[in-house]
Amino acid sequence: MKVITEDPANAETPLDVQRGIITPNDLFFMRNRFSFPEIEAPAWRLSVAGLVEQPVSLSYDDVLSMPSRSFPATLECAGNGRSGMDPTPEGEPWEYGAVSTAEWTGVPLHLVLEAAGLSEGVTAIVAEGRDSGVVSESRGEEPFARALPLDKALHPDTLLAYTMNGEPLPVTHGFPVRLLVPGWYGMASVKWLTSLRAIKGTFDGFFQIDRYIMREQGSDGPPRPVTEMGVRSIITTPRSGAAAHPGTHLVRGYAWSGAAPVTGIEVSTDGGNTWEHAEWTSGQARYAWRSWEFQWTADTPGPVEIQSRARDAAGTEQPKHSNWNDLGYCNNGIQTVQVTVIQ
Repeated sequence: MKVITEDPANAETPLDVQRGIITPNDLFFMRNRFSFPEIEAPAWRLSVAGLVEQPVSLSYDDVLSMPSRSFPATLECAGNGRSGMDPTPEGEPWEYGAVSTAEWTGVPLHLVLEAAGLSEGVTAIVAEGRDSGVVSESRGEEPFARALPLDKALHPDTLLAYTMNGEPLPVTHGFPVRLLVPGWYGMASVKWLTSLRAIKGTFDGFFQIDRYIMREQGSDGPPRPVTEMGVRSIITTPRSGAAAHPGTHLVRGYAWSGAAPVTGIEVSTDGGNTWEHAEWTSGQARYAWRSWEFQWTADTPGPVEIQSRARDAAGTEQPKHSNWNDLGYCNNGIQTVQVTVIQ
């Protein structure tokens, strides 16, 4: 893992160690705002309160006994690729490895909300984790908490996840239970979940109104919230800065989108002037990335710029550059890998 900060623990997955669709738990990227909380499963409770007809308190065993679903899903930090923005915004200097894919198992969130009975007029569910810390001088200490719009909270694929790649959630990834909001950037999938609260109107938590919002350069309107992952592809092989001898080489990578499955992938070996279709090496899945490869023939000594771009089933193509914003979120612009062909 490439460590970004040690406490809180933030680390990205080196692109060239990713093999296959599923990322092993010990290589799955980590994004944390605070230190890991200490939670013992027998003492853990999940409260469901707020504007509900019957408040609920669930134990770990209660959650495990409920109907569950399993599927692979890619999680990406909203700041992934921040280092590729010009100028580089504030925040952790992520390169392109703050993204990973796991097989998740959990209880559909809507089952728990239906058991509590939502009152009329509820607009959002506030999910709160056990982790907390000082967020600013004026606001003091707050837990990590996010509001999920009601329609997303009730979606059958939004889970209370307790298993990751067939094993209980590691402490580093939210044990005993985390929220999983597939298709959205990772900040929505609150870890170490302890509370769900049904509300009307808006939520004014720090991580809702001060972070994970987009103030785009040149825009005079209000900031918009960070939600769905943009269509994106990355190159895992070769590494930027590598040298290659003349001949045929495989360019490999992954592509994904929060809006819809990815359906197209192209590669350029001349800095984006011309593009050729690459081949998928994995099947299509609703929430998981797809692997691809491209045969590149290196025949002229000198520097080469290799790029990839993806397209999803909604018709959206990966942009050359993303919209710059002051917190450096949602950079799904095309990645450039620099390779030198040598004799």
